Amino acid sequence: MAADNHLTLKQIAGQQTMTEQQFRLMVQVALQQAADAGADQSEIWCYNTIGNSIEVRQGELETLEFNQDSHFGINVYFGQRKGTVSINDLTETAVHKGVQAACEIAAFTEPDPFAGLVDKELMATEFKDLQLDHPNDLTIPQMVESAKACEAVALKDARIKQSEGVSSYNHRSVSLYANSYGFIGANHTTRFSLSNSVIAETDNGMIRDGYYTIGRDVADLLSPENVGELAAERVINKLKQGKIPSGNYPVIFNAELARGLWSHMLSALKGAALYQRASFLLDKRNQLILPEFVQIEEDPFLLKGFGSGNYDSDGVATRKRDIVVDGVLKDYFLSGYSARRLGLQTTGNAGGIHNIIIKSMDVSLQDTMKQLGSGLLLTEVMGQGVNTVTGNYSRGASGFWFENGEIQFFAQELTIAGNLETMFKNIVAISNDVDDRSSILTGSVAIEGMMVAS
Repeated sequence: MAADNHLTLKQIAGQQTMTEQQFRLMVQVALQQAADAGADQSEIWCYNTIGNSIEVRQGELETLEFNQDSHFGINVYFGQRKGTVSINDLTETAVHKGVQAACEIAAFTEPDPFAGLVDKELMATEFKDLQLDHPNDLTIPQMVESAKACEAVALKDARIKQSEGVSSYNHRSVSLYANSYGFIGANHTTRFSLSNSVIAETDNGMIRDGYYTIGRDVADLLSPENVGELAAERVINKLKQGKIPSGNYPVIFNAELARGLWSHMLSALKGAALYQRASFLLDKRNQLILPEFVQIEEDPFLLKGFGSGNYDSDGVATRKRDIVVDGVLKDYFLSGYSARRLGLQTTGNAGGIHNIIIKSMDVSLQDTMKQLGSGLLLTEVMGQGVNTVTGNYSRGASGFWFENGEIQFFAQELTIAGNLETMFKNIVAISNDVDDRSSILTGSVAIEGMMVAS
């Protein structure tokens, strides 16, 4: 398909209106079919995602793709026997066979005392407009021009030798969840992104870095020129390199990396980790797990949020709630199933965690570095050395060494090590440089001391 023939998201949205109508009819028929087959309960998830993606490298369009993905998931319950089928062929015949197969599978499964829909009264009844859907008339030629402009700015500095490419994508999704209570909910979401990666040359070889912007609404993205400038700035900042001796130093996870740090804690608070007793935060509710200045909340209702939604994948109404208050753990992240396993109530987190807000202190990253004096500002971690069962943490890393609050040089080939439980308790600052490109909203996180090996 030629670039000028690709659909815009506004055209895709019109197309998906018909898709949603078909989904609603298919869901009703499938639920009725399951009931006619003797299922006590049933539930269905379906989605359709369509979009465009391009890649420009060295001023030329290198990749152009039109993506479309559809899915239909079926759960049926005969008492506490569960049958599950997932299909990608969304024809009436395929869905009919899928329901039939799910019912047959249920006959052979072992009863699970925790299986089944959550209580009907927990279903969402209020559907707020969370401003997640912003289809527009952005064309492929316009996407290409933006990508070229981004790359051109990034390559202005002679120290940058080449671009690894500029990627841009936009897509729109429509999804439905329905169950045998008569509940049906629909979501419409868009997402846009632009990213650039560049390479510079040092005495020690080539070094790369980049930047990206992402949002529900293309109007909220940084300009292509700004993305290019930031990509260039980040790699140029790494050109002055040095070595640091091994030792125990203050460590700051920059805001981008801090998201990952918090995600380890959040994973340890999910229901599956708890009922499997595979969490370093097991039985810690109502205990101090962070310094007293730390406050964390979950807010599913942030406008344009990446983790926003009125209901979870059980159909349960979401709610704004405190996770950590004054350093004390107040709640977990539970689906209907994991809640039953733990003898607790669902928290509306089937399918994942919603927007997590880590309350920042009124202090900048620069002030945090001054407060610490000297240490390591991490900009990259790598490897799989994180154990959320024991809390052991050991990863390859790179970042900037600072002294007297000022950046001195970039250091590579480092290893940082600690234990997550201790690391979280040793947080001394959360700066106000919040990175909003994720469903975990946090500033940079400073930890009193970690082992650093070079």
